[in-house]
Amino acid sequence: MQNVILVVHILACIVMIAVVLLQKSEGGALGIGGGGGGLMTSRGAAGALVRTTMIVGGVFFITSLGLTNLANRQADETSSRVEETIAAEENETAVDTDPLSPTTPLLPTPSADPIDPLATTPLE
Repeated sequence: MQNVILVVHILACIVMIAVVLLQKSEGGALGIGGGGGGLMTSRGAAGALVRTTMIVGGVFFITSLGLTNLANRQADETSSRVEETIAAEENETAVDTDPLSPTTPLLPTPSADPIDPLATTPLE
């Protein structure tokens, strides 16, 4: 699915570049451009090019949103090893840390471990 949308997106990019380059310059860029005849000088052709640009721009916008949505879904499904390790460590050392819970002590209970006197005993 993602490959199909990507191919349509790339084709829309190429077509949009070509259509924009075919349009007549309106000038205004410090007097550059806007000179004599162009490739397509009739009013009907200009209207068709503008309509084509709008349609291809819409396709480009929709495929951009689709690709972003697919990428976000894949990122949500997969997690890195770092995230898995952090989640595992949090689950191992999970204690009741809700400050509004009546069972949460105000100060950590000191440990009787002579090697690490700052270690706390887990709440039970």
